[in-house]
Amino acid sequence: MKKFIKIAKIGCLSLCSVLIMFELYILITTNKITGISDFTEIPEAEEVFYEIDTPMIPMDNLIINDDEIEETAEITKNNETTEITENIENIENTKITENINKETENKIKNDSKKEPIATKAPGAETKITETTEELKETEPEIEIELETFNNIQETEKNTEDIQELHDTREPTKSVIYRPVETELISKNFPVLMYHTSSENNPGALAELYVKPSEFEKQIQYLADNGFTFCTFDDYYNLNNIDKPVFITFDDGYKANYTEIYPILQKYNAKITLFLTINNIAAEDFTVEMIREMSDSGLVKFESHTLTHPDLAIISTNETRLTNELENSKIQIEEITGNPVLAIAYPAGHYNDTVIEKSKEFYSFGLLASSGMHNTEYNLFEIRRIRMNRSTTLNSFINYLG
Repeated sequence: MKKFIKIAKIGCLSLCSVLIMFELYILITTNKITGISDFTEIPEAEEVFYEIDTPMIPMDNLIINDDEIEETAEITKNNETTEITENIENIENTKITENINKETENKIKNDSKKEPIATKAPGAETKITETTEELKETEPEIEIELETFNNIQETEKNTEDIQELHDTREPTKSVIYRPVETELISKNFPVLMYHTSSENNPGALAELYVKPSEFEKQIQYLADNGFTFCTFDDYYNLNNIDKPVFITFDDGYKANYTEIYPILQKYNAKITLFLTINNIAAEDFTVEMIREMSDSGLVKFESHTLTHPDLAIISTNETRLTNELENSKIQIEEITGNPVLAIAYPAGHYNDTVIEKSKEFYSFGLLASSGMHNTEYNLFEIRRIRMNRSTTLNSFINYLG
């Protein structure tokens, strides 16, 4: 009985061994195992249990074909290799896409701090990059051109129409220059009033246009007869000047530069030019011309208002009156770099309001006529002698007293 039991145990073990070998064979033939190198790591999956009813296969039907096993294993290996390669490519593409997205996100964040730009069209980013590189290469040229442009603007500014600059702006406070006042002895002196010059017949306003040849004769007479050419910077030095003469021109015309200025240079004669700001453009009397004359020391520019209004009429409008008086002074000082001390009332029209407002910005105010002036007269009612085209040399000499 014991032997029978031992034989039965051996038989069972043998049967188990056969079953194990059979199971291994099944796994191999069904491509479940193709070699240790074929194992790949797979993600964990949810554990699911299935009931499988597998019929038993008789041992007699088992035929092992090594060629078929190898062929099947090779196909399986190729399929799995292809699948792994595709997975790797997908992972790499995903990483590239993620990197691009991150770079795009960072660029958007950086760009959001700058000025917004329009949405780019397809392919525009490459063009923008190329354009940016080109701009970087041309930056030095742009800076040079910008500097040249600024220099040109500065030059052109000298000839621009500046009528619009301060015509309607709110008045700004200017620096008031007061000459050192000295008690003057009583003295008569001529203040001569001119406008412009032309040798030919100028038309309806001919009397305003003194002939250059006649003007030169008058200047020569003054130089030859011991007169000192004065401006209002010299006013408080009149005690030390024996024969002072003030030559003034009103408005501001191009002929003051082309016809009068050369005569002044010839005789080293000084004049005062009362400038109406609007005439700089209207008469083609440029800022460059004004500066040249001013820098010579022969022409002192003073104010004749912005637009040449009747100051007595506009005196009821304090804002406009202040604008005409103050801003003309400011602009002339900006052009010449010299203090403006005097105002010549347009057409000689004024009243007490005009005088009081003028005192806020000036030290002297001039009329249009009335004859010889005296140091004892009101400094804001300085008299002048009108010089016309018809004025002869003899008449001129008589006006000098």
